[in-house]
Amino acid sequence: MKVNDREQEFVFRYFQSGKLDTQKALRKVKARGKVKERSGLLARYRWMAVAASLLVLLAVGAYTLLQPKTITHASGSEIMACHLPDGTLVTLSPHSSVSYQEDNCRKVEMEGCAYFQVKHDEQHPFDVDGERGHVRVLGTQFMVDERKAGTAEVMVTSGRVFFSARDSQKGILLTKGKRARLVTGAEQPELQASCDVNDVAWATHQLHFENTPLPEVLRRLSECNGGVDLHASDMSKHLTGDFTTDSLLQAIKIIEQTLDVRITAR
Repeated sequence: MKVNDREQEFVFRYFQSGKLDTQKALRKVKARGKVKERSGLLARYRWMAVAASLLVLLAVGAYTLLQPKTITHASGSEIMACHLPDGTLVTLSPHSSVSYQEDNCRKVEMEGCAYFQVKHDEQHPFDVDGERGHVRVLGTQFMVDERKAGTAEVMVTSGRVFFSARDSQKGILLTKGKRARLVTGAEQPELQASCDVNDVAWATHQLHFENTPLPEVLRRLSECNGGVDLHASDMSKHLTGDFTTDSLLQAIKIIEQTLDVRITAR
């Protein structure tokens, strides 16, 4: 055990023959110094631990603050339209939603059924991810419907889109008037019968009829007005014309005058 000059001076100064064991005294002095040294080290370690904890908290907080926020639009029990920052218009059917990162509205996640009127941008494709399907476009109008369990359906009313299973490179190109369906587990979507523009009237508020049987006309009007049951005095007639879905009474009045029928709600 090494002893410095100051410790030796203390022991020899208070040494009394027969009363003081110099070696024992030296050991006590040295032990006292070690206790103080250990206390100082423990205090230093505690401060270092506190500082490290604070640095971790600051790092986590900074990372969280720097992450882009997720913006979500949900329709609830009614149809809802919303504009994205790039000018794209999204119309959501009841109980549907669309979400995107605050810094990139050209890549969206959706649930339920939505009709997209995408702002054209050749430099930035527009991507839609559903639970099962994926759609990529530059600028067009289309509907994505995943309301039925295990299926995803895409219908194009303007332009063209690439439709595939989510996280898959295999898909099909859909143009105006085309529709395709993807079933869970399928390698890629399959083309369906040509679509009817009236399938998206709930979003566009426009109905188009061309020599359409009157029962079909009334069914379409009913779909766009809360499911009210409509019946005509002569259901054998056909109708050609365009209507808005904003006013059911006005549409009924025009049809009654055009076809000379009486329409009632039941």
